[in-house]
Order: sequence, then C-alpha cells, then structure tokens
Amino acid sequence: MERLSGEALRRRLRNWPSWKGLGGWALVALLSGLPQAYRLWQAETLPSLQNLPVVDAEKADSLTLLALPGFTPRKVSRLFRLREELGGFWEREELEALLDSSTWAQAEPFLTVQEKKPPFLPPLNLNALDSAALVAARLCRPSAARSLVRFRYKVEGFTSWAQIDSLYALNALERYRLRRYTELGPYAGAQRKHTPPAPRIPVAVDLNRASPEELEKLPGIGPKSAERIVRYRERLRYFVSLEQLQEVWGLCPENLQKALPHLKLGPSQREPISLRYAPAESLAAHPYISWRLARYLVRQRQSWGDRPIPPEVWQTWLPDSVRSRLTPYLTGE
Repeated sequence: MERLSGEALRRRLRNWPSWKGLGGWALVALLSGLPQAYRLWQAETLPSLQNLPVVDAEKADSLTLLALPGFTPRKVSRLFRLREELGGFWEREELEALLDSSTWAQAEPFLTVQEKKPPFLPPLNLNALDSAALVAARLCRPSAARSLVRFRYKVEGFTSWAQIDSLYALNALERYRLRRYTELGPYAGAQRKHTPPAPRIPVAVDLNRASPEELEKLPGIGPKSAERIVRYRERLRYFVSLEQLQEVWGLCPENLQKALPHLKLGPSQREPISLRYAPAESLAAHPYISWRLARYLVRQRQSWGDRPIPPEVWQTWLPDSVRSRLTPYLTGE
C-alpha cells in the first residue's frame, strides 16, 4: 500500500466535501422526500379511517378512543375522568362542548352517545341550589360546586350567564350542563333581611372595675384594645382620669372619642403605694416611676427613718415632671 506524504494527504483531504456540506445535502434529500412519504402514509391511512366503527363514548375504553383520529392519551384521560366524576354523558352535544374544535372535527363521524335523561326534572333554579345539590344532580364536581356557591354569595345571586362563564373552576362540560338544565331564578339569600345590630351599651361602664369583655362591647374598643386597657390599669393600680386612656398603646384618638361617652370613673379597688414599705421593684413597676427614681425614693425613705412621711415632704422628693401625675398614687403612711 502506497504511503502518502503529509503534504499529499492534506491535498487529498482538502478536495473532499466538508461535514457541513454533507449535512446540508442530507437535509435537502430529507426535505425532498417528505411529500412522497406523506402521500404514502395518507394512502395507507385513509382506507383504515373509513373502516373505523362508530364508538359509544359512554362505554368505550381507552384503546378504542386512542384509535380515533384527533385523540391523544391526555385527551382520553381527561374525557374518562370527567365521565366518571359527572356520571357519564347524557347527550352527544356534551362531547362537542368538551372536546376542542380540531379534535371534534376529526372524531365526530366516529363518536356517538346513547342519550338519557338527567336524574332530575329540569330546569333547576341555579340561585337556590347549594353545593350538595349541585353535586347530587351531576351538574358540577364538588370543588367546582363550592366555588360557584361562594361566588354566588359574593355577588348576591347570579344575574347573567357571563358571571358563571367567568369562573375558572368550571370546565366546558359543567358550563354546558348549567346552561342546559338550570335557569337564573330568584336568589334565595335576598329574602333574608339584614337586621342591624342592637345598640352596644346604653349605660356607662366603670373604667376601674370593667372586665375585658365589658370593655370590648364599647364602640371603638376591640378585643386587643380591651386587654391592653386592663393590663395598663393593673400597672397603674387605678385610673384617676379618663384622659389617661390616651397613654394606652394602640388606642387611636378616633376610637377613644367613640368610647369616652360610655365610660365613667368609680372608686378604686386598690390602695396607693406606701413610700414607707414598698420595695424598689414595686415602685419601678408603676409606669410613672423609673428605676432611678425608685432607688432615689428608697434612699430618701431610709434617711427619713421609720416614721410616717407627710405629703409636703415626700412630694419634694418627686421631680417636677411627674409630681402632679404621681401624687394620687403615693402615700407616706
């Protein structure tokens, strides 16, 4: 065998067609042969389609439906699922509503349905049926029936079919059955008159004795606000003015103005804080007394001795900023 030199081998390879050229010629040959292959397939397929029997969609199995033109495994699975969930097909028009136009155009000559009557006497009032009745009548699946009833309650009764068509929870077969076997009659919920709530509390509530449940009944006071007022009263020991409600966190002025006409101040159930015996922790628990002031009051008390402290003495121990607010809560006895 003759051995080629490197230069001769390169010249011979240079004259051969490239891989891109070979791929292009192969693609041209494939495309030119496609029309002939399609004509051969059509010639073999058309006689077989003409020999297909007419299939009852109510009784057909998956293999029979897959042999029909236009059907895919996904479409057959969806048809079977709806056939089981909605109690079968009642008429041939339901298949036309369920299938897309392309599939129906191809499979129409080979599909039929043995017509049967629905399990109720139509038409039914769609504005009066609950979800259980819709499912029992085989008009909707359970999930779709619940969505339809919730939407009907929201719009206070259906007035047009466009409202029903806007529900994404309904499939094409459910929409067809609702239009075919129901009507938009009077809405049952419209007969229920909405009774306005009774006046909340006509008498004033004692702010120093009221429970959270009693405060919650006042206008402008909710459950959380009522609990915050009671917790602040425990720290404060008692209210001496209704304006102190402005110090409660989360209670806006608008709601406070609504509640003030229904509040009053009764006698306190707790005694003032004794400056002679209260430890620093008890003093600092009051919202008006800081830890620094509590320790200062304890030192002043120790320097005073074990004697009753007159008001004109212990009031001088208080800063000017809190003297007027703290005076009702302290005693020197």
